[in-house]
Amino acid sequence: MGGPAPDAELLKRVGEAVVCLGNWLERQGYAGNDPYQLDHLISRVGDRPLIGPLMGFARRVLKPYHALIPKRLFQAAPATVIPQALGDALSGEGLLPVSEQTRRRAERLFGLIRQSRSPLAQNAGWGLPFYWGGTAKHPPHWPATITTTIVLQGLLDALHLLDRDEVLALVESGVRFMVDECGVAELPEGDCIFYGPKDTRLILNASIAAGAMMARAAVELQRDDLAALAARTAQLLVHHQNPDGSWYYSPAYREHAVDTIIDGRHTGYILEALIAINAERQDAGVAEAIERGWAYSKEHLIDGEKPRWSPDQTWPVDAHDVAQAIMTALVYGDHDLAQRHMAFAMDRFYAGDGKFRYKAFENGDSNNAVFIRWTQAPMYKAMVRYLAMSAPDAA
Repeated sequence: MGGPAPDAELLKRVGEAVVCLGNWLERQGYAGNDPYQLDHLISRVGDRPLIGPLMGFARRVLKPYHALIPKRLFQAAPATVIPQALGDALSGEGLLPVSEQTRRRAERLFGLIRQSRSPLAQNAGWGLPFYWGGTAKHPPHWPATITTTIVLQGLLDALHLLDRDEVLALVESGVRFMVDECGVAELPEGDCIFYGPKDTRLILNASIAAGAMMARAAVELQRDDLAALAARTAQLLVHHQNPDGSWYYSPAYREHAVDTIIDGRHTGYILEALIAINAERQDAGVAEAIERGWAYSKEHLIDGEKPRWSPDQTWPVDAHDVAQAIMTALVYGDHDLAQRHMAFAMDRFYAGDGKFRYKAFENGDSNNAVFIRWTQAPMYKAMVRYLAMSAPDAA
């Protein structure tokens, strides 16, 4: 599963980009724009006569063409602090060598994370600070399992940089949010942690990502119940894996029809989480599911150095997908593939000065919009992981 020795020139480029991007994030105050802010604009006028239906129609028409929308339109919205970006940025700081700078940045991010807790959650939950998902679907700060998971993973990655008791208290509160406020479907085939309050779909990638976080939290909090829950979320993924090794976005459940979307990024979430959960448990069924999922991903969701959006679509390539592809390959142990993904990221997406472009097109063009949650923070985490796992003493 390994590969050749890390490319020295690539490592140098990535190291320089990490420095620039870390500085960029700090200069921005960890605030920025997001492609979902288009939904926010539309949702704010969604209940107005004539304008609302027109904007709703515009959203449906424009969403497939986000890649073509000029960056000046996206970035006309005010910069905002987005918890998911805070979590990814904090993970990056936690994986860097300890220094005064990493401690300073971690403390600042921890403060912003506490300030950005959702007022809609009784416990510690986080969401996107704008409308998203279509007209009146999810209001600002609607707390979600996946956002909360990314925040809590960041806290656990940076635990050594922060006050341990304060961090673990927040992590335990976040666990209560998921279990008590989002809820858990306890099924014969395994457990699903729901996506958010009153959302009862079995969204597989979010549930297993939360399960992987709970496996980590179980160790730090000394809670066997969380380890058991993590194992049951893995069993659900084994049960719902398709014969070809893929996973649908969500299987049919209660009143919800099956959502047959298969894409590279969410498959990456699943594989990364399953690998993390099974690292200690060594369950043979989970291990087999990982191998089948990886084989499907390499055959259908990777095109050379490029991650594919779906089995049927490669272009345009999304920076967020590239960041996740790097991390998935690293966690699986395919450093050769991670290196090719990273070289592609640096060649096609890095614009210099710590900025990563939104989309790359087959004809060589790019959408140069810069998004703190969608491109910057996940690429920061991916690059830092790449450097850490390319070090001579990395296992």
